[in-house]
Amino acid sequence: MSEKLARERHRRRGAIAARLLDAAPDAAAALDWDALDRGPAWLAAPDTDLALEQRRIGAALNAAAIRLWIDRRSLAAARSAVGDAFLRALLADSSVRETACHSVVENSATTGDGLSDVAEWLRRCGAAVQAAAISDTPLGQAAAIALCGCTGALQLPAEAARDVIEQATRAGATLAAVKEPER
Repeated sequence: MSEKLARERHRRRGAIAARLLDAAPDAAAALDWDALDRGPAWLAAPDTDLALEQRRIGAALNAAAIRLWIDRRSLAAARSAVGDAFLRALLADSSVRETACHSVVENSATTGDGLSDVAEWLRRCGAAVQAAAISDTPLGQAAAIALCGCTGALQLPAEAARDVIEQATRAGATLAAVKEPER
């Protein structure tokens, strides 16, 4: 392995370990280096990047419902949270289907000030999908606690959760450049 790859592996492993040890020290203590090495790249992402990805995954999970929204304020909040171009690409993708699951992530998008509520709801939904996507791995429990504050926040099989993440990735890939939304 080249020195550059070794440094990147060490950085990624360290970022994942730090996130898990900070949020779920007991669950993280049971992990070994191999489990950290097999962790998804998003688990090592900086907090702002992770939050944007979570909001986008949350939008993919709820695309069918968002298509039905008529409240301009909620739609504007969703666009602000994930980026207008991303939301347009996601909602235009005819292959995005409603995911058959029952989320225990409460929809608070209709309470409070709207903008932050929609963004936080999308982020929590995305975090729950990410946790479900790796629930069948050694990192699963620690990541669920780190991302959601609990385990089992979303009753969704790991494979279905990975499909939702792929939908979000596909929506982002259809754009020439997806800019991070202004906050």
